[in-house]
Amino acid sequence: MSSLQLPGLSTGIDTKALIDQLMAVERRRLAAYTTNVTKFDEKKTAVTELQSKLFTYKSSLDDLADASQLRSFQASSNDESALTVSANSQAYEGSHTVQIKQLATADRWVHDGFKYATSYVGEGTFLFSYDHQQMTIQTTADTTLEDLVGLINNDSENPGVTASILKYDDGADGIYHLVLSGRNSGSDYQITIDTSSAEVHTAASILQTNGENAGGTTKISELDDFSGQSIDFADVTQVTISGNQHDGTPVNTVFVINEHSTLEDLIGEIETAYADTAKVTFEDGQFKIIDKTVGASSMTLNLDFETATQTASLTFNQSTVGGAVTADIASLAAATFSETQSAQDSLFKVDDYPPGADDWISRSTNTVDDVIAGVTLSLHGNTEDPDNPGTYESVEINLTRNTEQLKEKMNAMIEAYNTVIMYVDEKTTYDEQTNTAGILSSEYTLTSIRSLLQTPLITNAVGFTASDSFLNPRDIGLSVGADGMLELDENTFDEAVVDDYLGVLLLMGAQKTGSTSGVDSAYVKFYGASRYTTAGAFDVQVTVDGGGVITSALIKQADEDWEDARSAIIDGNYIYGNDELDSSYKPLYPEFDLQLVVDTSQTGRTMEVTVNIRQGFAGNLYEQVDDLLKTGSGRVPISIESIEDRITSMERRIEDEERRLQRVEQRMIEKYARLEKMLSMIQQQFAGIAML
Repeated sequence: MSSLQLPGLSTGIDTKALIDQLMAVERRRLAAYTTNVTKFDEKKTAVTELQSKLFTYKSSLDDLADASQLRSFQASSNDESALTVSANSQAYEGSHTVQIKQLATADRWVHDGFKYATSYVGEGTFLFSYDHQQMTIQTTADTTLEDLVGLINNDSENPGVTASILKYDDGADGIYHLVLSGRNSGSDYQITIDTSSAEVHTAASILQTNGENAGGTTKISELDDFSGQSIDFADVTQVTISGNQHDGTPVNTVFVINEHSTLEDLIGEIETAYADTAKVTFEDGQFKIIDKTVGASSMTLNLDFETATQTASLTFNQSTVGGAVTADIASLAAATFSETQSAQDSLFKVDDYPPGADDWISRSTNTVDDVIAGVTLSLHGNTEDPDNPGTYESVEINLTRNTEQLKEKMNAMIEAYNTVIMYVDEKTTYDEQTNTAGILSSEYTLTSIRSLLQTPLITNAVGFTASDSFLNPRDIGLSVGADGMLELDENTFDEAVVDDYLGVLLLMGAQKTGSTSGVDSAYVKFYGASRYTTAGAFDVQVTVDGGGVITSALIKQADEDWEDARSAIIDGNYIYGNDELDSSYKPLYPEFDLQLVVDTSQTGRTMEVTVNIRQGFAGNLYEQVDDLLKTGSGRVPISIESIEDRITSMERRIEDEERRLQRVEQRMIEKYARLEKMLSMIQQQFAGIAML
């Protein structure tokens, strides 16, 4: 704005006040723009708050949207000093017994000791192995006991041994003792103090699949050719394992494989063929075979991968010569170490299995999660009967449904839903007392959210039929009151859980599970679907010719006409829904990823079935809310973006209006300056005339 001021002292006219009044009139449009920006800011704040509440609601739905994760169990042990237990969603109700013979322990060796921690250990080579992987430590004349601990612990090739110093005066100048402790429990993880090097042979070729180094779980049928013969490993039927053991005993074994056999399976076969005299490792695509006996060795290995017509040979080269390196530090000789704790597996029985008195389940740890489905056993002590040595008492564990946890998740969902609905009502409803509409009442993309979120809670779950125990959320106690609030009748819910626990979980969180119905449902069966498959009913028509070959397969949604049906993808006796995608990589058709299996022994006929793809109401609501919040396409982000665009547009108008007002005010100032000057001149002329 101009700094020119017109006080009107010479003319008696208060031009500043006059200009201020005129500018106040001019600023009415600017005031309206500013008011609009304030309202848009309030709208943006309200929509952002709604977005936050919807994210909370979405999170609560995610906790209910997968039936396989909803099962919850309380696990208890009647003797927690010996055994504690936990269970996840994969467990089943029931009780089990566990007998514990021994706990898994890690290996531990203690040296006779040195007088000082700074005593020199001697110059030379110290050899020890852990899990049959040898470690070589080179010392100098200046290496102290403390230095040796650092050399072991800081070696990048350390196979899993921790070195430490134990201070204890044994009365024979053995005060500072080197301790070697295995980091893993289990009988495989033994420490040995070696006298010489163990033989190691390394595969001459790296095994890969699709150009990447293979792993232990890689299927042999998926390997790339490494022999240069263009052999197709999908056709390999056997692997011949040949060579010699440490003492020269010949090895020649054939491992018959199938399309699912893995490299881990092959490792097991090799170690069995070598009668447990060698250890085989596989890392970064490369096999190694390690002789379990130190010293000079005759061990060799060759693997022949064979098809009906070709052989790909994987040869092994000697990478460490057995006996070539000798341990020569007298103060660290094997005789100077004592094993104070032996590495051993835990031994236990579950439900009196295995039945033999001398037969036990063994694991390398005391935390066992692969014996009882969904249950983790934590072993703390043996259960030997003190009055009957060799007899082991049973610890009883019980698994019961934890429905309270399920209720907690449901109540969290109910609270989040009601919070959203109350907020939407507050911001979109007309208040008759104040005669004002909610700040979001004109945001038409958001006013229907209430109905959108309510519908799945008052209608039958998609894809559910009369054969299901529950069809509607109200069947398990969920209802929407007259005020629009969601509530849970716990009595109804508890009764539903008793009647059909899994049915309750399916109603909430069925994840595109399916079933077939109709006269031919025994021959055309649901096989699978994915989250991209649209839930609901599909009609399927399959024709099998006289030779047992599927010649035609049509799929349509139940409410479509057959003339709109689409051809399914046929693969042997399986059929798949159309897999076409649109330009944004979204499925073009609702049957995307739908999979059915057909009994092709039903020759020379056309079969028809109805396929129902179930989706629980929580999963349905999750998808609804996810669509509302999706960046770029969701109603809420679009609304925020629209409001931001309007704020930006209005701010530009304000900037333009402020520049216009500056120009108007400047013109007024200049206009009244000229007027005042003119009036001053007239006054001076009148004064001159009066003096004549």
